[in-house]
Amino acid sequence: MPQASREINRSTVHKLSPVASCRDRGRQSFIFHTKRQLGHIARTTLRSEFDRLSSDQAGEGAKCDASSAMRALPIFAAWSALNIGSQQQMWRALGDMVNRQIPAMSAAVRELGGAAVNGSLQLDPDLEMPDYFQSTAYHGQPGGYCLDRGEGDWFSGAMQEAGGTLYSRGAGTGDKDSKGQAVVRFIAERCPDIAPKTVVDLGCGYGGQTANYAVAFPDAQTYGVDLGAGLLRYAHLRATALDLPIHFKQACASRTGFADASVDLVVSNILLHEIPPEMLAAVMCESFRILRPGGLVVHQDVPTQKPDTAAFQQWLSRWQVAHNDEPFWQSFAETSVINALVDAGFSEQDVFEAYQPQIDGPLIWYMVGARKL
Repeated sequence: MPQASREINRSTVHKLSPVASCRDRGRQSFIFHTKRQLGHIARTTLRSEFDRLSSDQAGEGAKCDASSAMRALPIFAAWSALNIGSQQQMWRALGDMVNRQIPAMSAAVRELGGAAVNGSLQLDPDLEMPDYFQSTAYHGQPGGYCLDRGEGDWFSGAMQEAGGTLYSRGAGTGDKDSKGQAVVRFIAERCPDIAPKTVVDLGCGYGGQTANYAVAFPDAQTYGVDLGAGLLRYAHLRATALDLPIHFKQACASRTGFADASVDLVVSNILLHEIPPEMLAAVMCESFRILRPGGLVVHQDVPTQKPDTAAFQQWLSRWQVAHNDEPFWQSFAETSVINALVDAGFSEQDVFEAYQPQIDGPLIWYMVGARKL
């Protein structure tokens, strides 16, 4: 497996990157520090209260579930309200920054439109959007991932990149972090022989992680697949700005349109917890169908599957379902992706799951996948 010649991460800047004004920086700094403090409160005060309530209930012979009692605590009510408010303020601040610079960013788009590029963009105006995708504003992003304001619109992609960066930094992630790089590192350690000719990134969004696969595997044809046209337009422009030959295609991750046994490497980043269980099963079937014999699939996601996850962390994860537009967070935690891979056709001895540290941050990622042998 070749060594990457460059790094694509949270600090990467390109021609479409909005420039933060003094006011923008002030607002984003307020949001950043608010989120950091709320994270600290969760790890200390809320966890202490949860453990105390669980212990009290256990001592009384009751079922060890402190959820209802936690909801009655003023500290939890304040923490929850501030978390919701900080997320809403984040989107307002970023929306103001991007909207103000649309003329300058549009000029950059026109410039990029005349640039020589080896990648491509394939949109399908007749593609039917799943109901769950249309009705979910993931993480509270205005308009959700399906927002498309007309021909040439790329606003949702710009917002997804800006929002993902600020949200991750508020959660403790560093500027050098990259989920795609974490997957590339995992592949290098687990399957050093992999040398794909074709790579497909499912649920690629604005193309931030897809870029890492194009860099890591420069001799491969790299594809990014997503449902959102606005995300893909931005992803294509971003890849052009970074001089990366990536092909973006509008399609569902469960019906990609690739031929049977035509792909060497299938990847996804933070996709599985954003889709319902039946779609997750369909994505595993599609991964198996399009992989060549000897091919590899690696899906990276949040570590809710970890068997020793503390009860408090499980409870905190359920907060995402109710308050952060993450309707499938809990169903993902309760789903065996390993079983879904086996049901899709992969052999039991060829599937795997593991946990990989962030490149730059305190978290770990869940890695699950299989070789098709």
